[in-house]
Amino acid sequence: MSTSETTHPDPSVVPQTSPSEAEKGNQVSPVKPSETPARAKLPADVKTTISKVDEIILRISKLIKTTAGLGAALSTLNYSIYVAAYLHSKSPTRAALISYISRIVGRTSKLPPVGGSTAVAGTSFLTPLGSLVSDTRTTLRLTGLIPLYIWLKSLSSAKTSGQMDPSLRTVGIIQCTGYIVFQLLENISHLAGKGVVPMSVIEKRGGISKWVAWSCRAWLVGVACDYLRLLRESQLEAANKQALTAQQKEAWDRKWWNEFMVATYWMPVAVHYSLYPTGIKGFNSGIVGLCGLMAGLNNFRNQWAATA
Repeated sequence: MSTSETTHPDPSVVPQTSPSEAEKGNQVSPVKPSETPARAKLPADVKTTISKVDEIILRISKLIKTTAGLGAALSTLNYSIYVAAYLHSKSPTRAALISYISRIVGRTSKLPPVGGSTAVAGTSFLTPLGSLVSDTRTTLRLTGLIPLYIWLKSLSSAKTSGQMDPSLRTVGIIQCTGYIVFQLLENISHLAGKGVVPMSVIEKRGGISKWVAWSCRAWLVGVACDYLRLLRESQLEAANKQALTAQQKEAWDRKWWNEFMVATYWMPVAVHYSLYPTGIKGFNSGIVGLCGLMAGLNNFRNQWAATA
């Protein structure tokens, strides 16, 4: 577990604006081989493949143009790499090959025997790639305090106070405050790691390990608040059950359970990082990657579907 692996729930904590209608009207259409004389002579399978690849590239371009889309894409990529790196480092075939080569060159393999339970997960070439993507995400989150400030301002307004359920509003303020503390501590520690902020600022106040731990504890507060919010929403929905049609009730239940599962996937990751630098015993990078991937998968699907 490294300081660059500290994570924040990828679904945005405030609503994201979607591309304007004007932008949608200026979008480029996928390549149609039948409209290109040179490609029209290619075999049908090749033309179909070219068209599909071109369509995917265009959709990726649309995806990363929005803040929410870019965040979802990088999150999915990041956690997928974590899982792949862990599985790659644990591969019995790879471990056996390294051991065999080590014996040939007359060196003792540093890896444990095949099937051992103590293989080092950091031996995969994918590990530095995952760290690079994680570092990119952390850098992009440097502006995260701005939407959090707007969210807190909205929750604190007199208009929201009069319209919003008091319990939900209180939970929202606590959650937003937790995320602000997390983001502030992460920003300072990240900038210190890049040399922008003097490292002495952190060293005089407990050191980097404590900063990471406390920033993630603040994130843990935010994740825990999701359970309180969902509990209150279920109570309000139960009291208002007759006002919903069967279709609306089904859609509400689906949304509620999806948000519950997202919080459930994030919770062990938040607890793990809150215990930095030791973490939860046995909670390796593969489990972190799987939890993060599952938590952000639905968000990525929604963002990807919006590019169609």
